[in-house]
Amino acid sequence: MKIRRTYTALEKRLLGKRYSSRAIAAQVQDALLLWRLFLAQLTEFGHGPDELGSFEAEADAHQALMGGRADGVAQKTLTLAERDALIHDGWVWVQKVVATLSIPARTDADCATRLNAAMPVEDLDLGTAIDALAGILKDKMAGLSPAIPAQARLDEAPALRQSLAGIFSTAKDAKQLPVVDTAELDERDGELYIRMRDLYEAGRAAIRAGLIDRPLANFRFTHLRHGRTRANDPAVDPTPAQ
Repeated sequence: MKIRRTYTALEKRLLGKRYSSRAIAAQVQDALLLWRLFLAQLTEFGHGPDELGSFEAEADAHQALMGGRADGVAQKTLTLAERDALIHDGWVWVQKVVATLSIPARTDADCATRLNAAMPVEDLDLGTAIDALAGILKDKMAGLSPAIPAQARLDEAPALRQSLAGIFSTAKDAKQLPVVDTAELDERDGELYIRMRDLYEAGRAAIRAGLIDRPLANFRFTHLRHGRTRANDPAVDPTPAQ
């Protein structure tokens, strides 16, 4: 089960910056089709007529905002590839370090506990995860094989962290970023993404319960590109030290 969290307006904007507004709009149409088709079943999982109506209103507002912000939509599209590349680099770094630390975590309870706590769940968590993982790697580096490029990972971390700060940052960092005309559009993109993610999770649960006869893949994002997530990956077993 995924860990639940709340989202501030700032975090929704930061999340919305990750995706093209046109791609969000296309995904919304797919989500609406499924929601209307399986409304009775999805109501059993908390996504009933009222929630559908609220989503439809949010989708209409998003569409109207896109029509009035053509320049902003174009700006997001032009910079999306750059954001994707930076976030991809962040997840690759995380995967390398997690795999490296998983070996000492087999026998080191402290390493396993800290590693589990540091693993990011979604793109928004990358910055703090890199900081935490770099700290663990530094502490445990002496026990790694000399052939493992642990120092190279530590050397890469500061620049990678700085690059990611422009996309997903803390509120303090974000105050230093330029305010752009896409802020409202970004926030609505983020809001719709979160709602669709919850809808798709409910849909997959309904399929597993035997209430919807469709492949699980029907309730997944198809128009949006994702960063690597750890939400459903098995945790490292914190083996007690002998």
